[in-house]
Amino acid sequence: MQSELSAMVFGDREDPRRRLEEMFGGEAEDAGPPPAARAWAARVLERAGVDAAEHPRAVRALRRAQPRLKLAAAVFLAQDAARG
Repeated sequence: MQSELSAMVFGDREDPRRRLEEMFGGEAEDAGPPPAARAWAARVLERAGVDAAEHPRAVRALRRAQPRLKLAAAVFLAQDAARG
C-alpha cells in the first residue's frame, strides 16, 4: 500500500477499492467498493442531504465525514453512489 506521504507528494496511485477495504473491511466487488463502504457512503450522503449526482458536494460530504478518506477513494464512492 502506498504511504500517505507518498500519496501527498506523488499523487495517489493506489486502487481506491484497496484503500476502502482497509478502512471499512470486507472485499471490494469487481466494479465497486466493499459493501460496508457503499452503505456508509449512502448513509453519509442521506444525512447530509446531498444528492450523489452533485459530484463535488458528495465528495466533500464524504471527506468531511471521514477525514482519512483520500480524494481518489471519495470520488470512487461518490461515482458509485451516483450510479445507484
